[in-house]
Amino acid sequence: MLSLSLDRAIGTGKSVYCCAVDRHQNIAAGCSDGSVTLCRRGKEGRVLQLHKYSVTALCFTEDYLISSGSDHNIVICDLPTGEVKHRLLCHKAPVRCLKVTEDASLLYSGSGDQTVCVISLREETPQVLRVLKQPESDAGMISGLCVSPDNSLVVCTATSGTLYVFDGTTPKPLYAVYDAHEMGVNGCDMTNHNGQLVLCTVGADCTAKLWHVAATSMKVVQTLKGHTGHIMCTRFHVLPDNRNVLVTGSVDNTVIVWDLESGDKLLQSVCHSSFVYGIALHDDTLVTCSSDKTCKVWGVRSGKVRTINVIPVGNQETLDNWSPQQVGQWITRCGGRVEGHSVTAMELANDDIEVLCGKCGVTGEDGRESFNRSVALLRAFEGVPHELLCPISMEVMTDPVVATDGHSYERANILEWLASGHDTSPFTNTTLSTKSLVSNHNLRKLIEGLFSP
Repeated sequence: MLSLSLDRAIGTGKSVYCCAVDRHQNIAAGCSDGSVTLCRRGKEGRVLQLHKYSVTALCFTEDYLISSGSDHNIVICDLPTGEVKHRLLCHKAPVRCLKVTEDASLLYSGSGDQTVCVISLREETPQVLRVLKQPESDAGMISGLCVSPDNSLVVCTATSGTLYVFDGTTPKPLYAVYDAHEMGVNGCDMTNHNGQLVLCTVGADCTAKLWHVAATSMKVVQTLKGHTGHIMCTRFHVLPDNRNVLVTGSVDNTVIVWDLESGDKLLQSVCHSSFVYGIALHDDTLVTCSSDKTCKVWGVRSGKVRTINVIPVGNQETLDNWSPQQVGQWITRCGGRVEGHSVTAMELANDDIEVLCGKCGVTGEDGRESFNRSVALLRAFEGVPHELLCPISMEVMTDPVVATDGHSYERANILEWLASGHDTSPFTNTTLSTKSLVSNHNLRKLIEGLFSP
C-alpha cells in the first residue's frame, strides 16, 4: 500500500509558487516576494532574495540553483554559497517555466512573451543559442515546458489550450495540437515509458491527459480524472521499487499519485490547506508547495506519519501577528476608513463580517460586498493571495485579463489605465509591447469557486 509520510514542513511566510529537490536532498522553495528559501541537506533554510517579483520556476544542476521570476530574469546561483553567478535577461515578459537537460548542458526557459530560449550552460558565461517561437496568432502565454529524455523534442503548452512541438533546433514548431484542454493548459511533463515517448498535460478542466508523442503527431491515450479543481502541476517519476508513477497537484489542495501502467489512483492526499502550486521528486522524496505559505517534504512509502518538524524561515506574516499599521493599511486599500476606529488583528480575524464593516467604515452595498470577499480571502489564506488581487485597485478581481506584461488585472481598471494614455505596465513600469488583453479564464474560475454558494 503506497502512502505519504510527512517528514517536515518549511514555513516561508509567503505563498510558495514553485519548488525543486536534487539528489543531495537540497530543497528550494520560490516565493511570491521574489525570495528563494534554500535548505541544504536537511539543515535549516536560508533566504536568498533573487528576484524583484514572484519566483516562478526552480531547478538544480550539480553545481547551481537556477530560478526564474516575474521580473523577466533568470538567476544562476552557486549552490554551496548561494552567490549569484549569472543574471540573464533574455525575455521581454515574465519567465514562467524552466527545464534543464539531464546532462546539464542546456537550459530551456519559457516566457509570457511567447518564446522559449535555448541556453547553453557549458560556457563560462551562459549563452542563448536559439529562440523557439510560438505563432503570433496565438495570444496565449507559455504555461509549461518539457523536453524529451534524448533532447530531440521540446513541448510547450499555452494558456490558450494549445500544445506546440519543436525539434529544438528551428524556431518554428513542427506541429501544434489545439484545444488540448478546455480553458487552457497549466503544465506538462514528458518521459520515455516502455519505449514510447509519453507526455502528460494538466489543465483547468480538472483532468490529466496522457499522450503518445512522435515527431509528426501525438494522440491522447488516457484521460485521468480524480481532482475536483484545476490541476496546476505534474511530474513523472520512478519510485525506488521501480514503479512508474505520475504525480499531480491541484487547487483542490490534494496530490494524487497515479500508476502509469494502469492509470489507477494509488493514493490521493490533502497535502496543504490551500492550492498546491508545485511538486518535485527524487527517489522516495516528494516536495510540494502551496499558497498556504509552506513547502512540505514527504516520504513516498508505507508506514506511519512522522513527527512534523516545522522550520520557520524569513518573516512570518500570519494574520495573528499583524501590526496595527498593517491592519490599517489593509482596511484602507480594501475600501474602509480607519480614522477614529481601532481595529485589531484579532477582530479582523474573528469578528462578524457585518460588525467588521461597521468598525471599518465600509458603506454601500457594492462596498460591503467587495469588503466581504476580501475578508473571506484574508481569513482563508491568512493574508490575501496577491494573485487574486488587481495590482491597480488591490481588490479581488471579478473579470481578470492578462496584459502583455504577463500580469493579470481587473478588466475595467487596466482599460482605464490604457485609455488615460499609459503605454507602460502598472506592475513593472516597463513598456507594453501591445495594448491587447486576454481573458484569464483560469483565474476567474478560481475566484468564482472561492465564493460560490
